[in-house]
Formats: sequence, structure tokens, C-alpha cells
Amino acid sequence: MIWYLVTAPHAYTVSEHLRSDWGASLRKHMVVMPYELLTRMPVMPQGSYIFSDLERLDAMPRKVLGKVWSRLQANGCRMLNHPERSLRRLELLDALHQDGSNRFRAFRADTPGEPWRYPVFLRQEKEHSGASSPLLHDLQSVREAMLQLVLAGHALADLLVVEMCDTSDPDGIYRKYSAFRIGDHIVPRHVLFSRKWMLKDMDLLEPTHRAETRDYCQDNPHEAELRRVFTRAQIDYGRIDYAVDRDGRIQVWEINTNPQIMRAPQAYPEGIRHFHQAFAERYLAAMQSIDSAGDESTDAGWPGLANTLVA
Repeated sequence: MIWYLVTAPHAYTVSEHLRSDWGASLRKHMVVMPYELLTRMPVMPQGSYIFSDLERLDAMPRKVLGKVWSRLQANGCRMLNHPERSLRRLELLDALHQDGSNRFRAFRADTPGEPWRYPVFLRQEKEHSGASSPLLHDLQSVREAMLQLVLAGHALADLLVVEMCDTSDPDGIYRKYSAFRIGDHIVPRHVLFSRKWMLKDMDLLEPTHRAETRDYCQDNPHEAELRRVFTRAQIDYGRIDYAVDRDGRIQVWEINTNPQIMRAPQAYPEGIRHFHQAFAERYLAAMQSIDSAGDESTDAGWPGLANTLVA
């Protein structure tokens, strides 16, 4: 059985897929367990454990979960995504810039001075909602955008200033690639096409784009590099979002440890629905490969967790 540990408000990422037709075959292999319920579990069953949503957890919950991880591992469970060792967004972006992979940098919004290169944009460090501002071209614009977000209820320390990295092709089209790592498997998800630099959904779908998506999903040319990035991040389960610059270099935006798997089949245009069905099948096969079928309980109780698991 696979135990998918997640923050309760964001359990929908997996639960929606399990309720869909495409996720039906996975239901017997997987249980979604909110972190908040761990305090009610005197022991945990044998199985495989995916620790997800790590980017949303603060230091204390991650430290507590690190102890949970150790006890489960000591009892023979298969473990994916160490709560403390896995790199979160800013840590990963720093590491990839320092080793020369990423051209751009990211900074906490409360970083002193003005160390970034314009243009920049603001985003929330712990969320996956994309940019929280338009492109900003000077310090005054950055300060005004920060003030607006703080007045809207965001903590300054939770905001990032990210340098713009233009990955558009000569025709002005941006591509966002996504692929999952599931244990030892790299599973291509999709390519999104747009003329907008902030790309959350596909708004271009010409025949050439369909062909490009097909080729990517069938034979991901970036697999070796993606595997290196996942290993560098110490993340065993998650979805990497990235682009490729004009020099052919991968530019990594983030690794989401609790990505939405899929929407319901009817949510996809009929002309590309077969791409998503093929992904659902590959996702199922990869998840089955990490499934530890045992259902006997371990002695991995964890007295004293109290409410420290809540981020």
C-alpha cells in the first residue's frame, strides 16, 4: 500500500484523480493521509510512504516529520521525499544557479539592498499560483508591488523576488515542460504553449504543438538532466516544471512535491485527451512499481507529536 501524506487543505491534488475514471485502478494501491491525522494514529501500517507538500511546511513540522520518517524507515517501509533533506523552492533555485544550471536567481523579498537583475516578478515561496505581480523594471515598482501584497495579507518573508528568464523561441512562443519523478521513473506530463511569459495553462494548440507534445511524452529528450535535478533536490516524488532556453539549456522553475495529477477526462479537449490518458496509464504503472503490498502494522508509534504537524 502507498500512503500519501499531505496537508489537509491540499489533499485534492490526489483525491480528485482517485475519484476519476482514470484513477480508479490506483484506488486499491493508495491511501491519502493528511499530516494532521498522524496524531490520531498510534501505529502506522507497513507500506510505501510519500511525504508531499513539503514546500508548505515550516521548520518545526518538517523536523518532527523527519523523526517519523526515521522510525518508518527503520521498520522496513519504503520512503520517498525526506521532510528535512529535500530541497524546497528557494534552496533548489539557489543550488541550480550556483552550479551553473539556471541562468536566473531568486531572493527573499526582505533581502537587504537590490541584488537582483531586472526585470523581476514577485511570487509566494510556498504556493504554486505563479507570479504575484507583473514584470517589474525598477526598485520603486518592486516596493509598490510588495506593499500591495503585504496589505493583502501576505508576509514579506514569504515572498520571493525572481529574475525574469526569457525562454521564448524566435516566434515569441513560450513552452512549459512538466515531468513527474515517481521513485526511479521519470514520466513526462505535458508541454504547454503560450505567447504569455507567465504560463499556467495552454492557450496555443496548433497541429505542430500537438506533434511536439506527442514527441516529448513518447521520448523525453531531457530525462537524464531531469533525473540529475531530482537527485540534486533529493526528491523522489514530485513534478518538475521547466523550460528550455535558446541555447538548449534547461531552466528549472520548481519541483512541486504535491502536484495535481490530472483533471477529469472530460476536462481535456477531445483532440488531446489521448495524451492525458496515456499519462494516466504511465502514472499508474510507476506508482504500482513503488507499492509495498504489506498491510501489517509497524510499531512506529510517535507519542508527543501533539499539534506540531500543522504548518
